[in-house]
Amino acid sequence: MKNETTVLLRDVLNLSLFETSKVLTDHEQLMGQVSSINVMLDKEIVDWIGQEGQLILTTGQMFEKMPVVDQMNLIKAISEKHVAAVFIKITPYIEALPDEVMALCNTLNLPIIDLDYQVSFTEIFSKVYALMFERQSAVLQRVETLHKDTMNVVVSGGNIDDILKSIHKTIVSPVFIRDYYFEDTYFIKQAFEDDYAMLYENIEGIQLDGKNSKLIWDTVTFKDKEIERLIIPIFVKHQVFGHIVTYGRELGISNYDKLGLEAASNIIALEFLKKISVQEVENKYKLEFFDDLISLDEVRRTKAVERATNFRLSESAYYVIMDINVYNKQTIDETEKALKVAYLIEMICKDMGRAFMILNKSDRIYLMIMLKEGEGTTVVKRYLKYIHDILKSKMKKYHSQIGVGRVYKGLHQVHKSLVDASKALEAAMFYMEDDVVLFEEMGIYKILSNAAIKTELEIFYRDVLEPLVLYDRRKDTELVKTLEVYFQCNGNLKKMSESLYTHYNTVLYRLSRIQEIIKVDLDEEEHRFAIQTALKVHKIMKF
Repeated sequence: MKNETTVLLRDVLNLSLFETSKVLTDHEQLMGQVSSINVMLDKEIVDWIGQEGQLILTTGQMFEKMPVVDQMNLIKAISEKHVAAVFIKITPYIEALPDEVMALCNTLNLPIIDLDYQVSFTEIFSKVYALMFERQSAVLQRVETLHKDTMNVVVSGGNIDDILKSIHKTIVSPVFIRDYYFEDTYFIKQAFEDDYAMLYENIEGIQLDGKNSKLIWDTVTFKDKEIERLIIPIFVKHQVFGHIVTYGRELGISNYDKLGLEAASNIIALEFLKKISVQEVENKYKLEFFDDLISLDEVRRTKAVERATNFRLSESAYYVIMDINVYNKQTIDETEKALKVAYLIEMICKDMGRAFMILNKSDRIYLMIMLKEGEGTTVVKRYLKYIHDILKSKMKKYHSQIGVGRVYKGLHQVHKSLVDASKALEAAMFYMEDDVVLFEEMGIYKILSNAAIKTELEIFYRDVLEPLVLYDRRKDTELVKTLEVYFQCNGNLKKMSESLYTHYNTVLYRLSRIQEIIKVDLDEEEHRFAIQTALKVHKIMKF
């Protein structure tokens, strides 16, 4: 750690106060840190030395009548307290410290300074503490300047990239800003052109997931050497929404870097909050428009179409709607989840280059895409792949399911695509084994999911399959499952016995009982079709 507020023993000895003093031990660098000053008038003071890095002030009078052995024991006791140095007014009390004592000081790496008798202890206290205060004040002043500069960037309309540029004017270490809410990582590549790829790989490996609220100051391996890394949390609404990460590639990380970035984290938090607030307002405005657009009221739909140009939507273009469900039973903050999902999808849609609208509505995310004439399933599937992949990658604690409506021409028809999409999503959630379902690829389920024939389907189900379902419940059997496997295996009894882990004769018996209970003949094509359809109705109706 490079602490710019720290005063070193070398800095203290450079004060004019010590021009006539002399270092007696064999020390050249004198890089020990000085934390405070203590006066030792007798050896009992050693027990009161608590803080490391103290300067000990004393006189030769203490050593005048002390045996050499006791002097050496005292030096050992002082060294164990990790003091920065011992200043001794040797004259006029003694001629010199014994050679054995000086040799021990050199062995223990304990600096001994012959202090000029004319220099008062009071003056030493005054000058050294003034030096410490001056160092700390200089750093605090730089931190305040950095804080003002970054705040001015925000006030003048700057964004997070602009804040980073301001930070890099005074902090030479590469700085990253991680945004867990919107899944962004900000950095200035030009600031460390040769190293950014390796550092970016390291930061992507930080699995804090927005929960670690403590500052981390550790080391990582970079180009076969250990370098410092500083991770500072960014708080928004008492939650960690991101981190600032910096690496001490060459000069290490200074105390100023730490204080400056901690101050900047509060300003970055304001920028995070602004992004969230803007998205919430935009979503509310879009939601009002979308509610009118999908309304069954023709007047409301017409008014929405009239406002469509405000959202860069053409009245006569082609449209498709996706109904997206992202869930996790243990999740508490649904609003935060929905905003994050919407942001991720927005990034994809911007890259795809077509007009779109994303809405958070209740527990659903709706995506409406404006397509060009002639575009259809191929383009829609491309969107689907990117969206599903990004949600799996960035929302790992959640499960994503998507229902896709048919493509319709004209904004007046958009509500139909939404109806399709909702049916397709319901199929993905309850009875089709796929997280992504296109309505136009649902086969017979397109018909069976039609609400207009729900009553007829219920009657059909009760007539054909319900007796078998009730029999299973009463007898705790699996005849309905056997019937499903029958159609999966196309009536192949050997495959059925393997699939059900059941003896061939048992499968024959079960099929016989099924035909008796629901009074059908599986050799009759019409009966088979009726039973297979009833099984699909059973899945949809969730009887």
